Amino acid sequence: MRVTELSLEDFRSYERLRLEIAPGVTAFVGANGQGKTNLLEAIHLLARGDSPRAREDPDMVRWGTQLGRASAIVEQREDTTRVDVLLFSPPPGERRRPRRYLINGAGKRAEDALGEIVVVAFFPEDVDLLTAAPAARRRYLDAMIGQSDRTHRAETRAYARVLEQRNALLRAAAAQRDTSDDQVPVAETAFWDSELCRLGARISLRREQVVHELIPGFEEAAQRFAEAAGTKLEYTAQANGATAEEREEGLRALLHEKRQREIWQGTTLVGPHREDLLVTGGGRPLGTFASRGEQRSAVLALKLAEAGWLCARIGDPPIFLLDDVLSELDPGRREALIDALPAGAQTLLTAALPAGLPPSVVTHARIVEIPLVA
Repeated sequence: MRVTELSLEDFRSYERLRLEIAPGVTAFVGANGQGKTNLLEAIHLLARGDSPRAREDPDMVRWGTQLGRASAIVEQREDTTRVDVLLFSPPPGERRRPRRYLINGAGKRAEDALGEIVVVAFFPEDVDLLTAAPAARRRYLDAMIGQSDRTHRAETRAYARVLEQRNALLRAAAAQRDTSDDQVPVAETAFWDSELCRLGARISLRREQVVHELIPGFEEAAQRFAEAAGTKLEYTAQANGATAEEREEGLRALLHEKRQREIWQGTTLVGPHREDLLVTGGGRPLGTFASRGEQRSAVLALKLAEAGWLCARIGDPPIFLLDDVLSELDPGRREALIDALPAGAQTLLTAALPAGLPPSVVTHARIVEIPLVA
């Protein structure tokens, strides 16, 4: 799999750009603030439907304009596909419009468009993955699985809707606890309880199975970085069970056990939204005691394991997006990272100076100087 062409219109700092991208490694080199990361961000948006930097679509539309566009042509084996996303930034006072996706010119729902491009990305913000709240690690895991599993994408969205409805009932009960008997009528929550357990069991079990599949690749990749050697990967689930049915029963039992506490707190305390992906060393979470270098090495190992897992699922190496990663590594680890990239994988990386690139990249990669001229 590789992106052969990237086109931007009023996206971030680019008014108009058409860029042909070569196979193998491409290094975008230039001073900070010149638009290197914007190129990787556009591909990430097309692949996974989110930006590592922007919370709102208008943030990615060039200042002073109302419509931004990012397009990519991707090749996988014998197939060629064009993926477009349109971003809207209406004037103040006007209603916001949702983004639009197109596949080969035809409008598609987001869930049908995502996954046409499969990426493994490392942005500077990813170093915080281990120190962030568990929600960040759950999002990471769900996004990784969702790139190759549409069922998981659909079920996580459905679960979020169920959780929202159930929490609304619990909040209403909490607000009335001074004037009522602290009870939510069973009839009101029965459907949402059932859906939470059904979807939650499937999501939790799928996550746990994927993490189990990641472990061999993670441990192998960790050996490449001395700071990450000996680290362990595990998924902490609330309910046990080798099947979705068994795990569903476990969640039902927990709901019954925590019902009064949920009513008192006005929120759902049971389900995969309370679970976590843990990276540990010596039995302790790396996010609480490891150095910044150890955390970075562990996240890199996790990303390499992710790449191996995705390759096994889609039959091709994913595309690597590495934003200013090499500058934070010593020369030995720079080479170790480049050597660990799967053979034939397209890799797009950024660097402020050519001196920050390993010799193997300087020798064999395509070096593109930034800023680009449209």
